[in-house]
Amino acid sequence: MARRRSSRAHRRQLFIGVVIVGIGAGAYYKVFWEPIRQAPERVTEERHPSAMPLASSPRADADSDPGPYGHVPERGATSGATPAAGDGRRALALMKAGFASLEGHEYIDARAKLSEALRGELPREDQVKTRAALVKLADRTLLSAAIIPDDPFSFAHVVQPGEALVKIAKKYDVTPDLLARVNQLRDMNMIRAGQRLKVIRGPFSAVIDRETFDMHVYLQGTFVKHFKVGLGENGGTPSGKWKVRNKLKNPTYYPPRGGDIIAADAPDNPLGERWIGLEGIEGEAIGQTRYGIHGTIEPESIGKNMSLGCVRMHNQDAELLFDLLIEQKSTVAIQ
Repeated sequence: MARRRSSRAHRRQLFIGVVIVGIGAGAYYKVFWEPIRQAPERVTEERHPSAMPLASSPRADADSDPGPYGHVPERGATSGATPAAGDGRRALALMKAGFASLEGHEYIDARAKLSEALRGELPREDQVKTRAALVKLADRTLLSAAIIPDDPFSFAHVVQPGEALVKIAKKYDVTPDLLARVNQLRDMNMIRAGQRLKVIRGPFSAVIDRETFDMHVYLQGTFVKHFKVGLGENGGTPSGKWKVRNKLKNPTYYPPRGGDIIAADAPDNPLGERWIGLEGIEGEAIGQTRYGIHGTIEPESIGKNMSLGCVRMHNQDAELLFDLLIEQKSTVAIQ
């Protein structure tokens, strides 16, 4: 009898123990295991980009306001944007900053700021002053033998064995004539391995204003030269975009309307000493191949509409332009 009561008590204790263990296991699962199992899902939801607020950092906010000189091209970069209306104040600020840099002999910074100012809405008298400063800067930084530190357009090149000036010039989209001019070489074929040369990164391009007879020359968007030109009578110079097709020194003159051919060195050759042949690629110019830019024996025709359609220049100006523009890559826009 006592043994039976002991057996019943034992079963009761066992049942109570199982219940307690079950309750404890459930509590353990609820408190510890379930959060661990669900945690990866919650972390994924919290970090998913679509669930995150689109808040900008203080640094991003600071970068969104570049200040008055934020769009000045660095290391030769160019801005192709058309000046916006009301751009005059920014252009004037850039011009003033550029002249301040020029006074401080910071030539590369001055050139960048003045060139950017020129793309804006400057009053005409300020345009003239800015262009004059940029011409002087181009003469100092580009068209002289001096190598200015940190200039994105020019650098020192050490001639390698077997290199020729023509090969070096072609690599950097400039003419060997320009490299010979800049480095004051008497003979462009006489360079030697180890020689240090100043090299310019091209190509140059030009824009002609038919109303004012102005030619503006640019290097990768930076203004470098200004020339006066003569144009065709009765609107005979087509507008549009042209590429440089070919170039000749001491050209022979073949009259486009018939007549006697004039030898290259004849004193009555109307082309002067240089011919830059053009090929029209846009606008009214497209498909045209009989026009060109050349010197003249009639300097009084510069600034007037007196030619048969070609662009005339003073002979000295034509010689410099001949050295700047490269075949097939330089362009001339006539507006």
